[in-house]
Amino acid sequence: MHIHGGYRVLVAALLLALGIGSAPAATMQIINGDAEGEGLNDRTSVAPVGGNDGGTRGEQRRIALQYAADILGSRLDSAVPIRIAVRFDTLSCSATRASLGQTAPAQFAAGFADAARPDTLYPAALANALAGRRVAAGTSDIDATFNAALDGEDGCLGGRRWYYGLDRDPGAGEIDFIGTVLHELIHGLGFISLVALTDGRSADAGQFPRVADGRRLPDIYSRFVKDLSVAGQPSWPQMSDAERADSLDNGPDLVWADDNTANGAAFLDSGLNQGYVRLHAPSPVVAGSSIAHWADALAPDQLMEPVLSARAEGRNGLGLATCALEAMGWTLINGARCPDFDTAAILGSADESVAADTVESETADTGGDVDDDDGGSSGGGCTLGTDTRFDPVWALLLGLSAWVLVRRRSSRAGTGTR
Repeated sequence: MHIHGGYRVLVAALLLALGIGSAPAATMQIINGDAEGEGLNDRTSVAPVGGNDGGTRGEQRRIALQYAADILGSRLDSAVPIRIAVRFDTLSCSATRASLGQTAPAQFAAGFADAARPDTLYPAALANALAGRRVAAGTSDIDATFNAALDGEDGCLGGRRWYYGLDRDPGAGEIDFIGTVLHELIHGLGFISLVALTDGRSADAGQFPRVADGRRLPDIYSRFVKDLSVAGQPSWPQMSDAERADSLDNGPDLVWADDNTANGAAFLDSGLNQGYVRLHAPSPVVAGSSIAHWADALAPDQLMEPVLSARAEGRNGLGLATCALEAMGWTLINGARCPDFDTAAILGSADESVAADTVESETADTGGDVDDDDGGSSGGGCTLGTDTRFDPVWALLLGLSAWVLVRRRSSRAGTGTR
């Protein structure tokens, strides 16, 4: 089920108020995976909050979810709608720690027409955008699950709850849902590395995933990872598996090596090395967090850091995230640029009338299931400390399983951990 209706009226009114005309944009289609009366269909009556006038908890979730997705879609060009399968479920949660969500690119593809690098794995949504048609079978491009327990249950983080307001202004004990969704979906659009962080059944540390014909191919994100401490400063695909394994915790010397992003990062007060943006590469390696984030040394704070502050929740644009998306192949539209600091949340309106074709393509196959403790790929999640309104440490537990990359997001309360 796709989310339409009153939300679209809200977006249209917002665009008119801002004086923004219609422009081509990526259509972000939310596929509702919840059963009647649950999750996105929860019929619990609630009061309006922060510009979200949904009358039930499920409706407010749908409105906030689509709003966050459209912030991204308004900045990206794709003739193929981006399909995001979403459901709410009761994920693990205790008084001190919770899994906020699980989100992942549904598939990766290589060797399709219009791929700038045919020997590279692209997340499904980007592959579709580049090809102008669907290059992999499946009902979704991104899969996401959010924790339904984070709505005031006493045993879950002491009663902390999601904040579904569109004004992005959560109170004490509330977690900004839109900011969380933005971070998560950017991972789903490609801000993620598939290199194994630990040894597993299908890959050793430093190895890329194996495709159906037996080759191990790098992902498009990892093509921009460079180690400045290695002779010749090679990018990751130019290094051996052993060299990449040694590079995983190389701290300040592991960078995102894209000149466009480096130019866009000139505003940073810290977080650069030789002009390039540093990546999160602590020692020891943190499975589920290392590599697929900017370093937490960046200042001002950025949306895709492992530590997300209230100043970097995407309220005034996506910052350096658009630079990385553009480098990987996404086309920015409606005035979005690298970096993105526009104050308007939604820059254009999405066209829902575009049809999509399907064609065969080569898709990623790890050669066997890999769980969260077996391969330890990178990703994003969050840890919430009680001494801040919303200062989560993104700590994704990521693993490859057949063609699907599974991601967990966890939250901790009571320690003030960063």
